[in-house]
Amino acid sequence: MQQGFYGWLNKNLRGRKGQQGFTLIELLVVVTILGVLAAIVTLSLVGLTTNASVQSCNAEYKTVQAALDAYMANNNLDTIASATNTNDMTTPVPLFNSNPSPTSPNYTRNGTTQFHYDWDTHGRITVIHGPSGCNVK
Repeated sequence: MQQGFYGWLNKNLRGRKGQQGFTLIELLVVVTILGVLAAIVTLSLVGLTTNASVQSCNAEYKTVQAALDAYMANNNLDTIASATNTNDMTTPVPLFNSNPSPTSPNYTRNGTTQFHYDWDTHGRITVIHGPSGCNVK
């Protein structure tokens, strides 16, 4: 009887040949480690979206300012008419040309922008209207 019990014990204890599956403790340790890693990755990704929107705003701001500078340089202008709260780059200062040519280039990437801009008569952007993520002024 005792030999049968020890034989059964040897067959069913972990660490012996033919082991089957994991213990509850091992599974809990693995799940805990995966949870900690997931929390670390999630926290590091949260700031990326905010940073991406700020970078997008800054890139558009630089593009529009470069378009204003190029427009003024190409047309030999010292001053231009001031725009009021516009994201339509076709009026009142035509910064978008749908048919660009070597003598009449396209100043912006597309005809409208994500934000609304005010600029002064010297072509400097003074105010950016739009989502709160855009803090360039």
